[in-house]
Amino acid sequence: MRNFRSKSVALVFGSAGLGLAILIATGVYQPGGSPAWSEPQPAAPAASLWAAAAPGRVEPKGRELRIAAPVPAAIKDVLVGADEHVKKGDLLFRLDDGELAARLAAFEAQVAVKLADRDDAKVKGAALDRRKAEDAVYDAEREAFETRMDLDAALANRKLYKASEADVAKARTAVSTAADRVERERQKLRRVEERDLPKLTREEAALAAARAEVTGISANLERLRVRAPADATVLKVDARAGEMAAAGAPLILLGDSEHMQARAEVEERDVRKVFVGQRAVVKSEAFPDRIFDARVATMAKTLGSPELTSRGPRKHTDVDILEVVLDMDPGGPLLPGMRVDVMFRDAESAEQTSLAKDATTR
Repeated sequence: MRNFRSKSVALVFGSAGLGLAILIATGVYQPGGSPAWSEPQPAAPAASLWAAAAPGRVEPKGRELRIAAPVPAAIKDVLVGADEHVKKGDLLFRLDDGELAARLAAFEAQVAVKLADRDDAKVKGAALDRRKAEDAVYDAEREAFETRMDLDAALANRKLYKASEADVAKARTAVSTAADRVERERQKLRRVEERDLPKLTREEAALAAARAEVTGISANLERLRVRAPADATVLKVDARAGEMAAAGAPLILLGDSEHMQARAEVEERDVRKVFVGQRAVVKSEAFPDRIFDARVATMAKTLGSPELTSRGPRKHTDVDILEVVLDMDPGGPLLPGMRVDVMFRDAESAEQTSLAKDATTR
């Protein structure tokens, strides 16, 4: 019985020793030290790459130009098509101007008659200088008008392959030269009018009235010839010859197709996180595997209501936003009007990324 108890005690101590040896071997227990294991510590939060995010839309740099008819009238000709490049002053479309053209011809005939009547009444000195200056201004203005008509004809003939690019370039040069001449002659007339001049004669007053009618009708004719306000690319054409144009309804959309910008709507809570010169990336659902670099160019000075409708079930209508315009690298595949998401880089992460790139290139 005593031998059995001794064997049991020895078995217990042997098992305890074996267990201790296993703990030491696995490193769980270290003699004279603390346990090898410890309570798990929370991981440090990763630094965010983005300071803010906002919805946006792609648009040509400088925004789109919506060209409308100034008055309701029938469209006579449309000289441009989508994706064509136009120069400032090029004719885009022409409204029906038959009635005005007839009135212009009638008053030009009256000017010729009244000019002969005036010349029959001889004058000299300052009055003669005034006549010469007025004649020079009128002739320069008529030349400028005719050169614009010649340019319109050259553009129309080019569309029909009846005129070359050289013909159009020559017509543009003539328009510029004529405009310079008008300005010079007007300056000369102003200098003459600063002198002490006699009153107009009856014939001079009649001629001035007829010339004023010609100038007014010419201006109205010019209004019916809708021209490009700047060098641009035609993005969209909704004008068709023979259709009736409503006043103010956009018929042609112009823009810079080579240089794009993104217009983002930053929520009020994120305004402090965005600044001019800040780097950002633009993402589009049309190109899910690509990102496009951008940089904040301008920021609005006041908050406003959002113009972009939110996607999905959450539609914020009571949130004020700040419009932010970002310049994008030229030559990208994004098209005007595309919806995008703009991610504004955090200033510290952007600096770290720049330093990492510099270290890699060294």
